[in-house]
Amino acid sequence: MIHVNAETGCWQASGGGARSPQLLRVLATGDICPMRGWRLDACFAGGAPKAAAVYGDVLPQLADKDLSVTNLELTLSEKGEPIIKDGPVLQGPPAAIEGIVAGQFDAAVMANNHVLDMGPEALLETIALVRSRGVAVVGAGENLADASKLVVLERRGVRVGLLAFAENEFCNATPTTPGGAALQPGPNVNIVRRSREACDLLIVFVHGGNEFCPFPSPRMVRDYRALVDAGADAVIGHHPHTVQGVELHAGVPIVYSLGNFLFWADPKEVPATWWLEMFARLHFDGRRCVRVDVHPVDFDPRTVTAKLSTGTDKRAFLTRLNRLSQIIADRDLHQRFWSAYCLTRMQHYLDWIKDMRQDIESPQRRRHAAARLKNLFSCEAHCEVLVTGLELIRQGRDGDDFAVGDELSRFMGDAR
Repeated sequence: MIHVNAETGCWQASGGGARSPQLLRVLATGDICPMRGWRLDACFAGGAPKAAAVYGDVLPQLADKDLSVTNLELTLSEKGEPIIKDGPVLQGPPAAIEGIVAGQFDAAVMANNHVLDMGPEALLETIALVRSRGVAVVGAGENLADASKLVVLERRGVRVGLLAFAENEFCNATPTTPGGAALQPGPNVNIVRRSREACDLLIVFVHGGNEFCPFPSPRMVRDYRALVDAGADAVIGHHPHTVQGVELHAGVPIVYSLGNFLFWADPKEVPATWWLEMFARLHFDGRRCVRVDVHPVDFDPRTVTAKLSTGTDKRAFLTRLNRLSQIIADRDLHQRFWSAYCLTRMQHYLDWIKDMRQDIESPQRRRHAAARLKNLFSCEAHCEVLVTGLELIRQGRDGDDFAVGDELSRFMGDAR
């Protein structure tokens, strides 16, 4: 496992040596979402100085890199109409691109569950907009082959390859239509293998997992490790809206979830874990990652300003992160936490199915009900919870907390 120093926020490989200018630094953040009407959009669209001010004292740290990648969680367009789907429809104004530029990002991942919220035209316009400002787009395109393409950016003579995939909700490209690159373990592994020879360093991003769950599922651990075994030099995740643990698999770092980054929400409408977020800087000596810097971030929804966590807050965050990493490293403990988590979610899913069973009989609600039911079975994160929970009920274990109930409750409810 990767154990981060709770004072410095640094993990260093044995024999990795001190920080060196020869090491290549790749920085990654979680979700940026300047949703129209959600305050961040006005700051990002208010011109370069106002956009840069959102980053606060985080901005100099973002500049300390050779290459940086963020996740753009929505399209930036005036075009399109909301699709029929499960979950919120997100879109921001084109002018909010100033916020991405202000963050000095080299690439934006667009393999995520919101890129088709307003249809393919809005996505294609956003891809063109992002690229026009000198930022590469990873994981989305005109069709599945285009979305799955390796993006190579050269830095200091090193060809850094980027790939991105997203779980199967309402965002997928097809062989003939635009969208994001789908998370499909078999094809993804083959893409990673084919990409290996086209770059010197290969970073894979995955947008997936269960929202607000503080650790990855067993399926995610299996599949992310498979991407490493296929040739990835790092695997970095986002989507759960909270941080999860990190590990070293076969000497390769896996960051299961960075949490949000700049994602405004009404504090009364989201759990405290929404504000648990970080960015990571990975230092590479050739293909070997020899150091990881973890920077916890506080994003103040009142001022719409980010700042680096310090002192007690930073130590508490990193202590929590290390405990989550420890859980992942212990297969039995991880399975017990996962089982307990699934049982906490079962009533939600059962109520959901009951409601949709009624709605699908209504001509007015039928299509939306079909979308919600489809998502339950086609999205890996939802389906895995439901299948696990049903199996535990079948075994008569639905009253068990697997001796982790109290700690799980703290993870799910506490911000620190």
